[in-house]
This record gives sequence, C-alpha cells and structure tokens, in this order.
Amino acid sequence: MKKLPPALRKRKRYIAFEIIAIKKINSKDLIVAIRESLLSLFGDYFSADAEIWLEYFNGRQGILRCNHTALNKVKIALTLVGKVKDCKVIPLILGVSGTIKKCKRKYLRGVGNASSSNRI
Repeated sequence: MKKLPPALRKRKRYIAFEIIAIKKINSKDLIVAIRESLLSLFGDYFSADAEIWLEYFNGRQGILRCNHTALNKVKIALTLVGKVKDCKVIPLILGVSGTIKKCKRKYLRGVGNASSSNRI
C-alpha cells in the first residue's frame, strides 16, 4: 500500500509543555490524565479525532503531538489537567510548532542535540 501524498496527509502540531509537580510524573500516567481530560470535555468522537501522542517526556518537560484542527481544544484539555495519579500538577504550555526539531530547539533547552548552545 502506497503512502498518501503530502497534500492529503493530516497536518500535525507539536505542543511543548512543562509540568510543575512535587513528585516525578510517569509518562503513562500523564497521557492517561490528558486523555481523560479530553474525554470529559469534548467526548469520544473528538478525543479520537485529535490523535494525541506523547512524543517526548522526561518527567518535567515534554512534547505532545496532535492534529492541527484539534490544537486549541488539546491545549485547553492539557491546561485543565489538575491531578496525575494522586499528585497535583500545574501544566504550562511553552509553545507550539509544526516540527519536533523546531519545538525542541525553540522551547526545550538542553533536550538532545537540537540546541545550538551545545555546539563548540
């Protein structure tokens, strides 16, 4: 089966965020909390259509991928996450980008080799 041409593929957006919490958060627990927030706010149909995926998470900062049409609603659901498995959290959205590389470079300092400050 052939791939879809670029004009027919769904566009993605990458949301850089930071989680302020007392304890370190597990990535699986975080994605469950985000999905529950999406379900309670917008229902089954929209939460499936948003196509969210946690691309990167180190316990404090992360990158969340979503469909470009669902960007604003996913940002709302992310900011309304208040608890992740008995731990109160405060999510902060750092920014949105169209590529993972640009998202790491612009919003997440010190993640991988994407930062230009690591070069000699």
